[in-house]
Amino acid sequence: QGRQVPPPAGYLPTMLRLVALALTLRLLPRALGQGLPPYNSSKRVYKIGGLAIRGAADFEKRFSPTFRDYLNQEVGPLFNPPITFESLPLNFSSTFTRVEAGTIDFVYTNPSAFSCLDSEFGASAVLTLRNLRRGQELTQFGGIIFTRANNTNITQLSDLKDKKVEAVSISGLGAAQMQWRLMTEKGMNLMVDPAQVRFAFNQKKIVHDVRRGDVDVGFVRTDMIEGMDANGETSLSYFKVIHKQNITYEGSPFPFQISTRLYPEWSLGALPHMNSDYKVVEEVINALMRTNSSSNCSKAAGYSTWQHPLSYMPLREMQQALGWIQQDPVTSNWKCMRSDDLYGAIVCPSGYFKLAREIVEQQCNVLGSEYACPSGYECLCRPCKKADEVEIVSHISSSCEKMSVCATAEQLAKTTFNIRDNKERNLDLTYKFHVTVTGHDVATEGTISPVNNTYNLTLSTPVMGDNVLELFVGGEQIPNSPVLLRIVEKDCGENMQAQSDGTCQRTKEYEYLPDWFKGISALLFGINCSLSLLFFGWTYAFRENPVIKASQPTFLYMVSLGCVLSSSTILTVSFDDKDFSDEALDAVCQSSVWFYGLGFALSISALFSKTYRAKCLTIDKMNAKKSARVVVSIYQYFLYVALALACECFIMLIWTVYDPLKWKRICASDTTAYCRSIGKCSSDTGVMFVASVLVLHFMFLCYMLWVCYQVRNIPAEFAEHKWITASTVSGIEILFLTPFLVYMTFEDPTTSTLITSIALFFNDFGVLVMIFVPKIFMMFQEHTTETESQENMLFNLRRKVRETRKSQTGSPNSFITQSNAGVKDSKMISRIESTPQIHNKSIIEKPGRSPSSVFVQHNYHRYHCHDHPKVFFKGRGGGGGR
Repeated sequence: QGRQVPPPAGYLPTMLRLVALALTLRLLPRALGQGLPPYNSSKRVYKIGGLAIRGAADFEKRFSPTFRDYLNQEVGPLFNPPITFESLPLNFSSTFTRVEAGTIDFVYTNPSAFSCLDSEFGASAVLTLRNLRRGQELTQFGGIIFTRANNTNITQLSDLKDKKVEAVSISGLGAAQMQWRLMTEKGMNLMVDPAQVRFAFNQKKIVHDVRRGDVDVGFVRTDMIEGMDANGETSLSYFKVIHKQNITYEGSPFPFQISTRLYPEWSLGALPHMNSDYKVVEEVINALMRTNSSSNCSKAAGYSTWQHPLSYMPLREMQQALGWIQQDPVTSNWKCMRSDDLYGAIVCPSGYFKLAREIVEQQCNVLGSEYACPSGYECLCRPCKKADEVEIVSHISSSCEKMSVCATAEQLAKTTFNIRDNKERNLDLTYKFHVTVTGHDVATEGTISPVNNTYNLTLSTPVMGDNVLELFVGGEQIPNSPVLLRIVEKDCGENMQAQSDGTCQRTKEYEYLPDWFKGISALLFGINCSLSLLFFGWTYAFRENPVIKASQPTFLYMVSLGCVLSSSTILTVSFDDKDFSDEALDAVCQSSVWFYGLGFALSISALFSKTYRAKCLTIDKMNAKKSARVVVSIYQYFLYVALALACECFIMLIWTVYDPLKWKRICASDTTAYCRSIGKCSSDTGVMFVASVLVLHFMFLCYMLWVCYQVRNIPAEFAEHKWITASTVSGIEILFLTPFLVYMTFEDPTTSTLITSIALFFNDFGVLVMIFVPKIFMMFQEHTTETESQENMLFNLRRKVRETRKSQTGSPNSFITQSNAGVKDSKMISRIESTPQIHNKSIIEKPGRSPSSVFVQHNYHRYHCHDHPKVFFKGRGGGGGR
C-alpha cells in the first residue's frame, strides 16, 4: 500500500494458516508417494531476459535470485521431467533483438519498452512489480523536473526554453519520456525548446550535475533525490521541483515529490510462443505472487512482491503522442523507435523536420564551448527545425533559406534538391537556373511534376560561382526562393586543373630518371670499380717486378683508390625522389661532390707526386745546383697528395657548411599553366663553388702537364709521361666540355645526368687504362736481339740527325749540352774529349750490338754516368735506353 497501515487483528495468523494449507494440499501427493504432478512442458530450459539498466553484474546480483534460483526451486519440480530457468541481462537493443528472434521466453523490462514489445511482437504482461521505495510499496511511479533551489530564472515549465536540460537517455521512461510527454501537453517539446539536452546514462550523475550548475534542469524518476538524501549523497534543500503535483495513490497522497502523472511499474511479460506452455506461465505467476518482502529473492532485488498486471495503455498513448511508436503505412504494423542510434531515435513534432545527421552531430559545437558535449555523455542541440511552406533540402542543408547557399558542388557535378510542398497543393514546380557566361545571364528553365507533393530537381553546370535558382509552385514563387547553388572548381586530382568548361588539364608532370638509366649507371661504376680493384691487385701481386718497382707502386695504389671514389659519383647522381626521400637526397647531393672532389684530387695528386719524384731522382739529381736538395724518401712526396686533398677538402667543407646542395624540384616549362617538374641538386651559391672546384682541378691538370713536359726525356719505365699527358689532356677536355653540355641540356634531366655519368666514367677509365695497360705490356714484353737492334738503329738515326744539326750550328758537341739550359758543360766536354776510348770510339763490340749501342749502354755509362748522368739522358734523348 502507499501508506503503512497496520493489519487488522488476526490478519497475519489467518493468512499464515491459508498459506500453510495451500502448501500442504500441493505437497500432499508427494508425501503420500503418489509421484510428481502431471504437468508437461515443451522444453527443459526457459529463459527470462531482463533490461539491465545498471549493468549486467548488477542485474545478476539483484534478479538472478528471483528469475533463476527461486523459480528453479518453486516451479521446476512441478513438471515431469523437471524444468529449469535461466536469467539473461540485456540492454535496450538486445531486448528487442531477443524478443523478435524468440530466443527468450519471458521478458522483464520498463513499462515504455514493454509497451513497444506488446505493440510490435505481441508480448503479454503477466505480472506487475510491487516495488519497495523508501519503505513504501508501490505499483506506479513518475518523474520529476528539478533545478537548483536558488535558481530564480526557472520557476515553471515554460522556463525550460533555451536552457540546458539533462536526462538519463532518450528512451528512459522515468527520467526522460515522462517529462517529455508533460512538455508536449504544455505546448513545448524536448527536441525543440531547450538549447541543449544531455543524456548522462546515470540518474545520480544528473542530480550532481544540476547541483554543480553544469546544467540548468534535470529529469529523474520519483524518489531518486529522496533516496540520495537519505544516503547522505545530497540534500533535498539544494533543489526545487518544477510543476510539482499533488497526486493521490491508492487513497493516499503519493509519498514522493512528482512533476508528471503516474505510470505502471516494471512488468514481466510472456512471449506469444508461451501460449502452448500456459501451465509454465501459470506456475511462474503463482510462484512470484507468493513472494513477499521477507523473501530472500525480494530482499536481493529490493521489491515487495508481484501482482496481476496493470494496464499499460497509458504508456502506449504516451509513446504515440511522442511519436515513439509509429504505424507503417504499407504493412500497418506498429514499430517503436530504437535508441541504440541517438540520431535515429530523434522524433520531431508535427511541423518540424529533423536536421541532417552531420548537422545534428556538430550543432552543439557551433553554439560554442559552453555547449560542448562532455566525455561519456550524448548531447542534442535543437535537432528539429520548423518546416517551411515549401521545404528545400540538399546534401548540406536540411532547410534552405532565401538567398542562402543551399548546396555546394564541383563543376559538372550533379546536385539534387529534394523539395517538399508542406501545403500539399499537388501543383507543378517550375524552376529557373541562372548562370553568368562571359558577362551575360543564361537561364535554364524546366517543370517538374510532384510525387506525393515532393519534387526532385537535379542540376549541374561548369560555371563557377554562386548561381541563382528560382522556384515556383503553381506559378507563384515560394517564400524561400531564390536560393544559391555554389559551384567550385572541379577537383581533377594531383597535378591537374579544371578549365572553365569543367574539363581537366594537366598542370604539373614529374619527370624521373628512367629505370634503364640506373642500370647504365651501375654498369659504368662496376666497370671502373672492377678495373681499379683489378689493377690494384695486379700492382700488389707484381710489386717486386722491376717495372712495377720503377713505377713506384705506392702511388699506383692511390690512383686506383682515387678512381673508385670518383666513380662512386656515377651512382649517386642516378638517385632521384622516385625511390628516395628528399632528406636522403639532400645528403646524397652533397656527398656526390665529396666523392668526385676527393677521388679526383687523390688520383691526380698521386700521378703528380709519382712523376715529380721521378724528375727529382733523375733530372734534378744530374743538376749540380739541385742535386743536393733532392729528397729520395717517398714519404716526402706524400705531402703533395696531402696538400691537394687539403685544398679540395677546404672548398668542400666551406660549401657543405655555408650552402650545401639540396634536392629541389623546379618547373622546366615556359608556361605558367603547366609545370614540367625536374629534380636537381642545387643551392643558392652552388655555381660559385662548382666554378671554384673546376678552376682548382684545371690548375692541377695544367701543373701536371708542365711536369710531364719536364720529364719527357726520362725512360717510360720511370715516368710514363706520354700516357699521363694523354690522360691529362683528356681530363682537361672533359673538364671544359662537360659543364657546357650539362648547361645546354639542363632542362632534360635524363640527358644532362647521362652526360655527367659518361664524363665521370671516361675521366677515370682513361686514367686507369693509360696508366696501367702500358705497364702490363711493358712487363710482359720480351727483349730479343731483333728488338734491341731496332732500338739501336733508331738511336743511330737520331744521332745522325743531331750530327747534322751540329754541323749546321758549328757546335762540335751539341749533343752533350745541358738539357734544361742548353749551355755547354765545358768541364764535361773536356773530360769526354780527353778520353780516347770515347773520342776514338775504340771499344770492344759485343756480338749483335752496334758500336754506338755498346758505347751508350756500357762504356759511357761505366766511365761517366756516375760523374754526370745528365749527359746520358740528354745524349740519349730518352729514346729506348735500357
